[in-house]
Amino acid sequence: MRIVYASFDEVPSFKAASTHILANCREVMGRHDLTLLTLGDTPLPPQAGLRHITAALREKNYLRRGLAFREFVRYRLRHIRPALFHFRTPWEGLLAGQTGLPSVYEVNGLPSVELPYLYRDAGPQVLEVLRQWEQRCLDHASAIVCPSERIRTCLLSRYRVRDPGRINVIPNGYDPVAPTPSPATDGPLRAVYLGTLHPWQGILWSLRAFAPLRGRWELDIYGVGQRAWLRWAEKRLIRYGLEDQVRLHPPLERGRLERELGHYHAGLAPLLKTERNAEQGCCPVKIMDYLAHGLVTVAPDLAAVRAMLQHQRNSVLYTPNSLQGFSGALEELHRRRAELPAMRRAVRDSLDDLPSWNECSRRLLAIYESIA
Repeated sequence: MRIVYASFDEVPSFKAASTHILANCREVMGRHDLTLLTLGDTPLPPQAGLRHITAALREKNYLRRGLAFREFVRYRLRHIRPALFHFRTPWEGLLAGQTGLPSVYEVNGLPSVELPYLYRDAGPQVLEVLRQWEQRCLDHASAIVCPSERIRTCLLSRYRVRDPGRINVIPNGYDPVAPTPSPATDGPLRAVYLGTLHPWQGILWSLRAFAPLRGRWELDIYGVGQRAWLRWAEKRLIRYGLEDQVRLHPPLERGRLERELGHYHAGLAPLLKTERNAEQGCCPVKIMDYLAHGLVTVAPDLAAVRAMLQHQRNSVLYTPNSLQGFSGALEELHRRRAELPAMRRAVRDSLDDLPSWNECSRRLLAIYESIA
């Protein structure tokens, strides 16, 4: 079967979207002829069952860039003539209704919800147009995939969804990693953050909590973000006197990730209680990476988080948006540092309840074959 998988995301990249997309392709490309259409400058090397075509768009305006990507996908669909169309955003997804192809709408996030966090000048008229596009994508999709029950609930509450049974929840997965010994606890404990510096992620909000933890905790941030957020982070580190305690790094590529993560004691996912995280929902890939490497996760007690983590088994959860709660969670782990090797084993054991990336890809493959 000839399949087109299109997404208004850059691939390959360090962002979780790229990890998710490439993991989804694993089982599919072994069974079908798959073409991946994404943003990017450098397509993946040719490999059996997968053809990657990138759109190197230089347009800086988000809306015009989205429209240009739609035309890029339209042209490719016309020439590839697939039997099935998988899309992740309304930018390419509106083409599903126009082509009449069997299609899968993968909803990891809704632009009508997320855009105001990225662009402050996103007005209500633009958001309403996006919401209407999202509705049309839901109407035309043969199947809908999302990574969490919270997102499924959001879709059912905000949109008209004919036959809710079309919504399939496939959480983000992990790749098994060989166990590594717990690092020593006789010095400062080491925390790590992976991901973007988007405001909803909460990592910039959390920086102030580290000043009172000097000598007990250090933090490495491997993140990407707009230049304004990077400058804001650098200024905050100077203001709080954290230059030697909290370090900003470029993102980790996947190979180095496996070598480095085992050297940390805890992973941070300080998501803020916002419409994006609490109402829409999410399923952070970073949390799965932390768990795969045996790291206790410090995160807020949100519904989307509880779907992945269990308090005191593989995480320490705190009251959302409470800097005191976040700091208290780190204080608790420091008091219990002698228990960290045992906690590391419990974290890895908790993976038995969660899917691997290969399992996620097999579940997606089954959906493809059921609708085409």
